[in-house]
Amino acid sequence: MSGQYVNTTNRLQRLRQNPSGSHDRRVQGRRETDERHASSAARFKPAVLRYDAGSTLCERIAYAAPSLSLAGLLMNVTLRSDNKAIRKALAHVGAGRFADAERLFRSVLSSNPDDAAANHGLGLISLRRGRPHDALKLLTAALQANPAEGQYWFSFAEALLLTGASSDARNILDRAASRGLNGPEAMELRARIGHAEAIQQAVACQKAGRLAEALRILQLVLAEAPDHIDALHMMGVLAIQDERMEAAVEWINRAMAQNDAIASFHSNLGSAFAGLGRHQEAIRSLRRAIELDPDYFDARNNLANVLMEDGQLDAALAQHQDNIRRMPGHAVAHNNLGNFFRKTSDITKATECYERAIVLDPGFALAHNNLGTLLRDNGRTTAAIESFQRALEIHPDFAEAHYNLGTTLLGIGRRDEALRHFERAVELKPGFANPFINLGNLHKDAGRLDQAIACYDRVIALGVDMAKANNNIGAILLEQRKIPQAIARFSEAIRLDPQLVEAYNNKGNAHSDLGEIEQAETAYRHALSIRPDYAEAMNNLAGNLKGQGRNDEAIENYRAAVATKPDLVSAHNNLIMMLGYADVPHEVVVDQARLFDRDISAALLRHRPFGNAIDPDRKLRIGYVSGDFRSHAVNYFFEPLLTHHDKRHFEIFAYTTISEEDEVTARLKPHFDRWQNIRYLDDDAAADLIESDAIDILIDMSGHMAANRLLVFARKPAPVQATWLGFTTITGVSAIDYRITDPHTDPVGMTERYNTETLWRLPKSFCCYEPRRDISAPIDHVPSDDNVHVTFGCFNNFSKVTDRTLERWAEILERVSDSRLLLEIIGIDGTDFKAQTLTRLARLGLPVDRVILEPRKRSNQYVLYDRIDIALDPFPFNGGTTTLDALWMNVPVVALAGGYFTARLCASILENIGLPELIATDEEGYVARAVALAADLDRRRALRRDLRQMMARSPMMDFSGFARDIETAYREMWRIWCDSQAAA
Repeated sequence: MSGQYVNTTNRLQRLRQNPSGSHDRRVQGRRETDERHASSAARFKPAVLRYDAGSTLCERIAYAAPSLSLAGLLMNVTLRSDNKAIRKALAHVGAGRFADAERLFRSVLSSNPDDAAANHGLGLISLRRGRPHDALKLLTAALQANPAEGQYWFSFAEALLLTGASSDARNILDRAASRGLNGPEAMELRARIGHAEAIQQAVACQKAGRLAEALRILQLVLAEAPDHIDALHMMGVLAIQDERMEAAVEWINRAMAQNDAIASFHSNLGSAFAGLGRHQEAIRSLRRAIELDPDYFDARNNLANVLMEDGQLDAALAQHQDNIRRMPGHAVAHNNLGNFFRKTSDITKATECYERAIVLDPGFALAHNNLGTLLRDNGRTTAAIESFQRALEIHPDFAEAHYNLGTTLLGIGRRDEALRHFERAVELKPGFANPFINLGNLHKDAGRLDQAIACYDRVIALGVDMAKANNNIGAILLEQRKIPQAIARFSEAIRLDPQLVEAYNNKGNAHSDLGEIEQAETAYRHALSIRPDYAEAMNNLAGNLKGQGRNDEAIENYRAAVATKPDLVSAHNNLIMMLGYADVPHEVVVDQARLFDRDISAALLRHRPFGNAIDPDRKLRIGYVSGDFRSHAVNYFFEPLLTHHDKRHFEIFAYTTISEEDEVTARLKPHFDRWQNIRYLDDDAAADLIESDAIDILIDMSGHMAANRLLVFARKPAPVQATWLGFTTITGVSAIDYRITDPHTDPVGMTERYNTETLWRLPKSFCCYEPRRDISAPIDHVPSDDNVHVTFGCFNNFSKVTDRTLERWAEILERVSDSRLLLEIIGIDGTDFKAQTLTRLARLGLPVDRVILEPRKRSNQYVLYDRIDIALDPFPFNGGTTTLDALWMNVPVVALAGGYFTARLCASILENIGLPELIATDEEGYVARAVALAADLDRRRALRRDLRQMMARSPMMDFSGFARDIETAYREMWRIWCDSQAAA
């Protein structure tokens, strides 16, 4: 009946924000990542990985050095030249003074453009600088001027090879061979042509996304030629694409050790440094690439991006604008300027830049993607989806576009489609962490917990968001009741990120579940010290304080949580419950429940006709909604009804919100005609399911307690709705028609004003009770026969024990000499909590040397009753399950009856078993009855002997009779609805 609080956070936020609105605290985490791929796909990438349609891979990979040294090649032909300028240029080459050599070669060509040696020498210098297309023109002129010179054939073949024309290079070697040129140089060139063709094959694989195949080909080349410069550089390019930046730096440096005058090497090395966050080294490398090739656009583009990342915004803007001045029709330049404006929050200019890029190149997938992210973040969801879809039409294997489309679809509830796009993203790019995060979130929300953990573990293996991923795994383990493992994960998350408030909050929840009250409080307060406006931690801290009996502080924190985050439904739930426990006028509880309806639930009502057949006498479909179809006290009351339902006239549906089934679940399930788990359905989907099942009467069994689905009821998925059991008091939800009660808890004319629902009174009791099946028989004598003194006791939730209650207990102990008070309290074995509790008891007049404090343990549920003579019921919120447990163990209970349902629970029970004399109507009478019973040893002995039999004969254990009573109520509720439809 009373139950666990909804100590909740917003779920598994899994990594940022939860769109589902569920309250389960055990899945708190970071929610969906929202990384902007507006710039990441364009910046810091090696030239070969750009998405601009005009680039070709061969122009952007390394350019191999000639097979002989440049000086050696020139020596072969220039020694035969009589031109002094050419001989002097050769000396400059030998000394590494290439600029001086180039000047002299050009001087010769200015007077004699057909000079073969000058064209050849200048062509080789162009090769040395990584400009094979320029070299090809010069070497063609040299060969045409002097086809008898064998080295010209080889140099020409070299240039063809380096422009990617390997078959043409092979043809040139064949023609040279026909002239008798078949020496070692030709053989080496033929081998290099084979390697070049293999590398081109690797490049094709890389462009198609087959990175593993490309890697295998490169490894074969390096096995034959360990220092092959192109293969070394390409290994670095692959490492960048796979985001292994340290490895990329190593590979590219090995290539540059052979030739550091190739612009693309420096550019891609800059990309690798940028990926490592080593911005200054990246800037130096990119500027060196531009020095070597002033027209190298990719280096200029990446330099602008790195300057932006380094915070040099003025320099970055100047570089972007210079890029556009140089290449005004280049779509990539406009795209990247858009990225700059996006980073500086100039949305209008960013949009203009992306749109200009698309006009210049309609097939530029990256610009469509970046425009889509901008549209999405500014609330233009439909247009954003269209942009992502256009990007994927152009480039179906664009992983970032799949991811961004997935996040957008997820944001509007299209979860299955989002799942497919996330799966495709990681299939295309296994090292892409963000889709794994969201896949984990989706699997978790769907109850596929093992798959969720696998996704989060993959994120950890990738070294991205490791703290948040550990937190999310911990949340799942907590849900699976693997609490020590969960605490280990939360602790690891905190070690990795000491500012991760969700991990502290969840760690507090885990300690709470172990009854470790002090450790839990410490964790919640740590979260709030980092983020004082963290409403979820306020909510959970309030639950912790409630458990310590610090009710005023609990209410203060619940109110703060509601004020800080008005849409945190669980804080509203818990505040209403806490006010019910506290010693405040019941009107305050009612007002808070009405506010809940006004601010949250009323607007959710669906206004439409039902399709249920309007027949008052037909077989009815009854749906029970509960988070407690497991080992939980609720089933002491529900199972006897479930097993005695008349299946001839009623079809019984379960709508459960549990995550883990147990032996009680297994016992309950066969008695339902249909079992539906709605834990992982959002409120709309759950309401749709219930409506599609054509439920006639839907019963809420949780009220504002943990795992409730009141917002499903707010949508009115069934024609008739009632609340019963669980937290059996006002819900405030205007869509709930009835609250099932009895004449004792809600006497006619007394309590109507405290309810938003119409009261439906069963004739005897609002519930029946079947105790746990594994309990031992009670002792056959009163404990005072053994102890000489009388022992009073209370094993209720300690938050129900108000200061007024304790003051009356102090009077009772004072009037019953040498008596004791035994209290069972969760977490009382904590040093600080125990000291605080004893101080409070002493302040309220209790002799603490006569108070016994025991920590709550499931194994003690019935055993401790053998140690007490009389149970004292708390007020104003009475005991329910605990009262019945005491009576079943032959322990009499003294109660104070108040003026509303929760203050009259014990009175209903005692009336139904025939003990009205133990019910007081005021505090003085409460004390007097306890004192009188303590003095009446014979009466206590008789009750110790007879109470269990009295219960067994009472309406409380007449299971069949109770089932008929509630079924009669259901039938009459249905008849009223049918009449209302006929009248309409």
